[in-house]
Amino acid sequence: MQKEWNIFTISSILAILIFILEFILYKEITFIYTTNIFFYPASFFLIIGLFSLVIRSGSFDFFYYSFKKATRRLRKNTLEKDSDITVSYLSDTFGTHYLFFVKVGSILMTISLMALIGHYLF
Repeated sequence: MQKEWNIFTISSILAILIFILEFILYKEITFIYTTNIFFYPASFFLIIGLFSLVIRSGSFDFFYYSFKKATRRLRKNTLEKDSDITVSYLSDTFGTHYLFFVKVGSILMTISLMALIGHYLF
C-alpha cells in the first residue's frame, strides 16, 4: 500500500532535518541561526512555486504561441495560414504541482519569520 504524504508531514520532516543541520553546523539552536538556515530552503521552494504559478496563470502563453508559430515557419520554409497552426498554450502543460512548492515554502518561511520576530523580542 502506497503511503500518501501530505504537506504538513513533508514540512515537518524538512523542519526537523533543518534543525538537525543547524545543530551540526552551529553547535547550538538560536533564533538568528534558525532564521538564516530556514530562509534558504523556503526561498528555493517559493521561487519554484511562484515561477510555476506565473507560467500557469498564462503570462507567457502569447510568447509561447508566437515562438512556436515562428519556428514552424522557419523549419518548413513556407508560409502557412494562421488557421493551420494548432493553438496549444504553455499554461495548459502545467498542472497544480506548483501548489506543493508554494505551501511548503510558505510554511518554512513562516518558521523563519517567527524565529526572526523571536530574535528581536527575546
